[in-house]
Amino acid sequence: MASNHLTVPAPAPEPGRPAPGRPTPDATSNATRLLCAGTYLDPVYRTAVIRELLTHRFRVVAPSYGYDAVPVLGHALAARRLHRMRLAALAAGAALILVLTVAGALGGFTAFLLVLWLLWATAFFRRVVTLQVLVRRLRPRSDGRFDGAYPEHPDLTRELVHKINRQQTADGTIIRYGGYKPFVGAGVPVRNWSNAQLLVGAPESPFEAGRPAPAVPGAVGRELRRKQVVPFTAEEMTARIAERMQQVLRDQTAADQRIDGLTVERSTFTTAVTTVRDVGRDPTPEDLDRPFVDDPHEPGRVYLCIRVGTWDQELVTTAFVGFDLKGNTLHTEFYSYVLAPIEESFRLVDRLPERLDGKLLLKVAWHTLGGSPGATVRSAMLRTGTLVMPWKRDRVKVPQPLDTSEFGFGRYADLLVNRGAVTSVREMATRDTFRVFFQQTDTVKYTQIVERQLLHVIGEFLYEHNVDLAEYEARQTNILNQNFGSNNTFGSHSNFGPGNQFNNNSGSQSRQGA
Repeated sequence: MASNHLTVPAPAPEPGRPAPGRPTPDATSNATRLLCAGTYLDPVYRTAVIRELLTHRFRVVAPSYGYDAVPVLGHALAARRLHRMRLAALAAGAALILVLTVAGALGGFTAFLLVLWLLWATAFFRRVVTLQVLVRRLRPRSDGRFDGAYPEHPDLTRELVHKINRQQTADGTIIRYGGYKPFVGAGVPVRNWSNAQLLVGAPESPFEAGRPAPAVPGAVGRELRRKQVVPFTAEEMTARIAERMQQVLRDQTAADQRIDGLTVERSTFTTAVTTVRDVGRDPTPEDLDRPFVDDPHEPGRVYLCIRVGTWDQELVTTAFVGFDLKGNTLHTEFYSYVLAPIEESFRLVDRLPERLDGKLLLKVAWHTLGGSPGATVRSAMLRTGTLVMPWKRDRVKVPQPLDTSEFGFGRYADLLVNRGAVTSVREMATRDTFRVFFQQTDTVKYTQIVERQLLHVIGEFLYEHNVDLAEYEARQTNILNQNFGSNNTFGSHSNFGPGNQFNNNSGSQSRQGA
């Protein structure tokens, strides 16, 4: 049976420095600042960020909604470098003590005391430097903003920064996903519905002149005359709905009523698979840079992405709307997702003192004395694979399809490297519950506002194209009367239950009239 994973060397670091320039608006958001702080406060999160953006750089970067992934990676690498510098100093000092002990310059008890002091000193200076970074760079400023700056690092090359900046921007681009969910980076689902609308011409008024419209089958009495539906495409409808949504929610609305954090985008969601020939060797970085192979059965689907970022981008609600025309039927899909607040533990940076004084340093020294032995043991256990087997440091695992064939023929098949995004650094730091009650109510509020305006704008578009709105209005009422809370609780994985499914091909309600 073929192995279920393939070990692939990671691309070698490239020379250069990140390109200088002004930070993007999302780089200065509070969400970016908290994620950067989390790389110093949570070693598991720090490792996950580096693995997702650097080690697995053959993967596409997930869209960044309300934050910038480059500063997060920069601070994660700086935190890891600080940890490695402490380990290097510890190893060098221990080696020097060992040499002096063997040479007879130090006694056994003295060497033991020096080793203990070295453990304490290296841990103390690492804690002090980490505190200094959190206090000086990542505490909220007086104006409540974050400058978006990040440390330089040899692994954070100009090419890597350009790749992340290019792929994390979802505006009008192709989003390549690698898992089951195409809307990677948007968080968890909170609401969805779908609607199939027959494109039947609107009834013609007796006062309207024109060519006789076809009669309605089964009509009793005088034949009902209908207008001719003005033809349109899904692309034309998507562009028009995007324009109108931006107008009614932001551009053409009073200042006290507009949604300032609104973003309307159009993106194509598709897969990202690379086929690697010659299975007798491991893929090289050049193999992983080959063009993507588009799935002939799924060339990609275009969705309108209506995003609302609030609470300084800590709460991001996104609605994905898709349109498809088959025959004389318009199929509409609506999926609402939310990026909930960031882990509460990352907010520790907001409560740190504004400066490091002597009293605080004494506390750090005392706490380091009691915590450094355990921390050293845990660190050594976590990094045993790297220290004992350094040749595995720059190797990544590329999952392969499970081979269940009788003879294990998967060993002879071409290798598939799924390069699509599977998660974002923001989703890895999202908590399971809302921090305050009003964040949950804002999720409901903005979802309902976007949904209501969307239904209204769609109705306007269909009216302009002479489509009968009787059935559409009945479905619109049905959708808006849903109980948002019963089947759309945040954190539940059953949000896509039948309670939120609407298909007008069966059991439809209709009423006659214009």
